Amino acid sequence: MNTQNKIICFVGPSGVGKTSFANLLVEKYSLTLPTVITTRQKRMDDDDRYQYVSDVDFFEMIKLNLFIEWDIYLNYYYGTLLQSIKKYRKNGVILDLTPNGCKKIIKIIPSAIIIALLPNKPAWLINRLISRNTQSKKEIETRTKLLESYLDEINLLDCKKVYVHFSPDSWKGTLLEIEKIIFEENIQRG
Repeated sequence: MNTQNKIICFVGPSGVGKTSFANLLVEKYSLTLPTVITTRQKRMDDDDRYQYVSDVDFFEMIKLNLFIEWDIYLNYYYGTLLQSIKKYRKNGVILDLTPNGCKKIIKIIPSAIIIALLPNKPAWLINRLISRNTQSKKEIETRTKLLESYLDEINLLDCKKVYVHFSPDSWKGTLLEIEKIIFEENIQRG
């Protein structure tokens, strides 16, 4: 299956499996995860595509138009480097974005494939965030409080939705749903 020039955007709450499914697609189809610049601190589960900068440096990068999109989430800035999209677009690229980031990408790249990964039951999502042990209790509480409004924001997007179950037994089926969306011939918005 051909992934050349595909821009795939995952959007969904923390812990729903965006990174896990993105990594499976990277492994299976040689897609690329672009460089993400952020002002938050490094987490133990971050990979090398993340780069960490100060707020001052981030704003300088905005002024220099270095991002294809950027947004703020939980008081930290995140931006996708435009150069990394240009460099890897030929292979196909997977982005992990906020709803606002998706809106920006759609304006620039109308053919982008937007896939919302949503928990079939929000309760398991909160338990997963706790069990990952990668964020502070305060950060998890903040994410939990924002979950309902974040899901409402996602539901306003022009995108395909995939409901993720917490059971590892269901992940293969979820991946197949994602692949079906990716390999549909034409994405039309309007």
